[in-house]
Amino acid sequence: MDKQTDKLTSLALKGAFKKGIEVLLQHKDEVNALNVFPVPDGDTGSNMSACVLEALKEIDKITFESMKNVVQAIRTGTLMGARGNSGVILSQIFSGFCATITNANVSEISIPLFAEALKKGSEVAKSAVIKPVRGTILTLIDDLAQYSAKISETASDFPVFFQRLTKRSFQVVEKTREMMPKLKQAGVVDAGAKGLAYIIEGFYRYSIGEPINLQVGGEMAGATTQGVFQRETLTYQYCTEFMARLHKGVENGNLRQLKTSLLERGDSLVLVQDSALLKGHIHTDHPGEIFETVLRYGELMKVKVDNMKEQHESLLGETPTDEPLRTVRSGGHPSSTGYLSPGFTVEIEEPTDIPEVPFVDLETGEVKSMTEEETKENGFVAVSPGEGISRLFKDLNVDQVIPGGQTMNPSTADIAGAIDRVNARHVFVLPNNPNITLAAQSASRMMSGDKKTVYVVESNSVQEGIAAILAFNEIVTPESNFENMNSALKDIVSISVTHAIRDSEIENNEITEGEYLFFANKELIAHGAVLHDVIMEGLNKVGSDRFLTINIFYGMDIEEPEAQRLREAIAQQYPAAEIEVFEGSQPHYSYFISLE
Repeated sequence: MDKQTDKLTSLALKGAFKKGIEVLLQHKDEVNALNVFPVPDGDTGSNMSACVLEALKEIDKITFESMKNVVQAIRTGTLMGARGNSGVILSQIFSGFCATITNANVSEISIPLFAEALKKGSEVAKSAVIKPVRGTILTLIDDLAQYSAKISETASDFPVFFQRLTKRSFQVVEKTREMMPKLKQAGVVDAGAKGLAYIIEGFYRYSIGEPINLQVGGEMAGATTQGVFQRETLTYQYCTEFMARLHKGVENGNLRQLKTSLLERGDSLVLVQDSALLKGHIHTDHPGEIFETVLRYGELMKVKVDNMKEQHESLLGETPTDEPLRTVRSGGHPSSTGYLSPGFTVEIEEPTDIPEVPFVDLETGEVKSMTEEETKENGFVAVSPGEGISRLFKDLNVDQVIPGGQTMNPSTADIAGAIDRVNARHVFVLPNNPNITLAAQSASRMMSGDKKTVYVVESNSVQEGIAAILAFNEIVTPESNFENMNSALKDIVSISVTHAIRDSEIENNEITEGEYLFFANKELIAHGAVLHDVIMEGLNKVGSDRFLTINIFYGMDIEEPEAQRLREAIAQQYPAAEIEVFEGSQPHYSYFISLE
């Protein structure tokens, strides 16, 4: 930190923020483990980490490190990286904080201004949550806002100020287990509150001179890396980037068809057009197909391919290859396989001759000029936890299906991108998980405007999302459809069947690790060692004989014959019900069941 300790410069704020990220990442697994239920939804640490790491990317892009640029990078990055309730709330805290600093128009932050910014952060975060709950991250930030205002006039410098905030943070975190019955019952503190406390601790540790052990891009250096990052399954292997000069006749055209074609081959797509230049980024398994597609529109100038699998294994401390990472330059076009060797980065030198050729339609091969695709009236975005459920949503005419669920919440940017890709005047978003709703609402506010209105249907489960889609009526107004879709959520019972990952107590029920748990609308109804017995007991307690339709979605740990045997057992018990079985392929949950 700077020698002048009663003010924060832009560089000091940047350093403190990075140190806060570092401390959070060091304790990510601990924060993830703070579950109030023994189900595998421990993702609070991951969601908060994703939020701040996206901000780190924005910070590292800054060329002129003014206070305005630093706080704007933090604000933009945390918003775009927000995942789950904890991530969205954290992004809103920083949004309010940064807005205060921006409005103050200062080059240095005083302690009173920092306290004022914390207060605004608390207000913005609370406004984003419809029903705030005592004993959460909101409780902590509200307490810190009040406490910081109280001590701001007496704290002699930022090291003292941050030390007192850190001590106060962990005191409040410990109190959360007494504030919320579910936390007290499980014997844990609130995960989001503890994650924020670690970020505050990082600010303090930076202020007393601890060095930052966080590398560019959010990777932890040294021995801390392996303890922070877990092995994960990558959806796509190659991070692929390109720069192209568009053919004449395309440079001022609409690139929607190119966008659509690329999205069929990967995710995390970013396209930026500046006149005749097009820059792109995508994650894919087939970089060659990406480049071949782009070549229909223009001449490749530079390409870059990074093997994310190799990078991930390296991050874990493994040695995937004896080959060092290196750059290969070529004066011509890449072959379909010449740049795919693991561990290589490939660049193509800018060509000198750019042929002028007409645009070729990707779908038909027809030579023509690009025209704006006709905008339809209504479109849909849905979050899906499994491939089978995704196929079902697409069969129901959902335009964009986003992978996501309990442990892989899509970010605000993910949802906003999906909304953007729907060419419709009115877009209905189905989060299908209460932990995704805030991110969806944040994306809705970003994307709603004169040309597009976004409605977030507060579906808390896949079953509710399907019911909402079926309630849609093309001939009524969007407002009426929004009301009807939300009403449809009340007409079904959503059942989820999972297993306990540890011994615990839920609603005065003693739960043993490995037991199956039957939840109906989030309430524990039955539990036991035998899966089908637990399901039949749960259905009986719910009173399934009252319902005419039973839909069964089996997870990735269930084979179809087993699901069909369950169907037969339910049919014998409830002969009047119409029963359907679908492959859901969802992780963590053996079954989703809807009663209508």
